[in-house]
Amino acid sequence: MAFDPGLASIRAARNADGRLEVFATGSDSALWHIWQTAPGGAWTGDWVSRDGTLTTAPTVFRNADGRLEVFAGGADGRVWHTWQTSPNGSWAKEWRHLRDQRMLGRHLAVFQNADGRLEVFVRGADNALWHIWQTAPSGTWHDRWVSRGGVLRGCPAVFQNEDGRLEVFVRGSDDALWHTWQTSPNGEWYPTWSSRGGDLRADPAVFPNKDGRLEVFAKAPDNTLRHIWQSEPNGAWHPVWANRGGPRIGVPAVFQEADGRLVLFARGSDLGGWRAEQQVANGTWGDWQSQGGLLATDPVVGRHADGRLESLHLSFDNALWHKWQTSANNGWTASWATRGGSLSAL
Repeated sequence: MAFDPGLASIRAARNADGRLEVFATGSDSALWHIWQTAPGGAWTGDWVSRDGTLTTAPTVFRNADGRLEVFAGGADGRVWHTWQTSPNGSWAKEWRHLRDQRMLGRHLAVFQNADGRLEVFVRGADNALWHIWQTAPSGTWHDRWVSRGGVLRGCPAVFQNEDGRLEVFVRGSDDALWHTWQTSPNGEWYPTWSSRGGDLRADPAVFPNKDGRLEVFAKAPDNTLRHIWQSEPNGAWHPVWANRGGPRIGVPAVFQEADGRLVLFARGSDLGGWRAEQQVANGTWGDWQSQGGLLATDPVVGRHADGRLESLHLSFDNALWHKWQTSANNGWTASWATRGGSLSAL
């Protein structure tokens, strides 16, 4: 088994006990994963297959009861999922599909409602946004998908507002950023889409500031990374996109430091890793710093139980490479480490 960087993209999530776990789609179309043996500690020596016939990158989220659940597109175009049978524990032996909706694109989006119910969003075969949700936290799923309309050019990104309302962001058919949102936590959705302008050349990434204001990042035509943000939590948006420089390619990863400062990770045109972070929480940004490495996929970021961030990617040797902070909010390891050697040997 080998990982195909053109198809596969890794995803990372934290178990209920704080251990990071990493997931990827293999060139055999199965789901593979590897995990820490203790929070913040060593990793298992071998990757383990969870089978499946996947055609997209996996997406993973934690249920209200602490169990991880993985979602991906299957060969039939439907969304399939598998899950831990107990928090931190073993996995279901089967995959199940989420009804009959077909999806387009290389990934889907999933997030948790304010009451803990997971909700899944995809670009449908008609290029509209479709979603489906759990009927109870950690429970069964709604009996049908619902369309939210729109004309999507890429895959959706979703996050929760400070008041608990979900908000979805997409690259529209005009390459602008469009978004729609719940009108109340766990509730109905605003009936129309709103444009935030911009000229996107990749899918957006979104994360909240320490004060709860959402901030969206996306690549522009000149390969610089642009961003726009809410002026207040749950509220209106800044009218102008700001330029964070570049050149950068692909979709960035954005996360919060333990002290609340946002930090960006992106691939450069040199295929190396680059990092930029806010100088103070909710505030201005510092310059880009080289992380080195050779990235075949967009970066992914996870956070340890002790607050330290970890950056992960696949390289052109089909191996997982990662580096991590030596302490929360502080310096990084000087070099990248690899997990499992050349994954093409698996």
